[in-house]
Amino acid sequence: MRSPFRSLLSALTSAAPAGLFAAAVAVWSVAGPAASPAHAEEPSKPAPKAAAPAKPGAKQGKAKLMLGSPMTKVRFSEPAFPLTDDGTYRSYMDKILDEYGRRCVRQEQFGWEVAKDDQERLDYIFQGTMTNYGRMGYLLGEIHPKSVTDPETIVFLGDREKERYLLVWTPLESSVLFMMCDTADKGAKSEQPKAAPKK
Repeated sequence: MRSPFRSLLSALTSAAPAGLFAAAVAVWSVAGPAASPAHAEEPSKPAPKAAAPAKPGAKQGKAKLMLGSPMTKVRFSEPAFPLTDDGTYRSYMDKILDEYGRRCVRQEQFGWEVAKDDQERLDYIFQGTMTNYGRMGYLLGEIHPKSVTDPETIVFLGDREKERYLLVWTPLESSVLFMMCDTADKGAKSEQPKAAPKK
């Protein structure tokens, strides 16, 4: 499996969706000293939709770390910060899934703070985590959505037990984001049964 972070230092922030970076910084900036925000220049183009500051899920003070994904039951190669979503992550993943006739049902997103030149740690986080998906029985296939224009962003579909997950890795200047969602056929109706009309 190739590393998605070969040229991490080459204008990553300008290539990544502005809302993703803004949301990550908003969450990490309130998470405490152990989770200081990534620093980078503002993107040259504004995002289609401005992202409101994300609200942290945990109380201010100590940053909460997750050993793995509760949704997919896969352990990360090292603990990650859980990120909340103001709608930016969901919108980004739905745009990707739209090309494949699917939609996002449940979602999770996580982040790691990584030094700008720490390629070895980036590889460890990515490759170790993806190896754990394989060990848990996920069939992984890399996809190349037209909506993802950043060459450093890597996107996978992972199938396991009749479930299909979208996995998106997005490196920024001093951090890496891992977004995922459980998907469903876009044409499938919601699973809320409707009452039969009375005759």
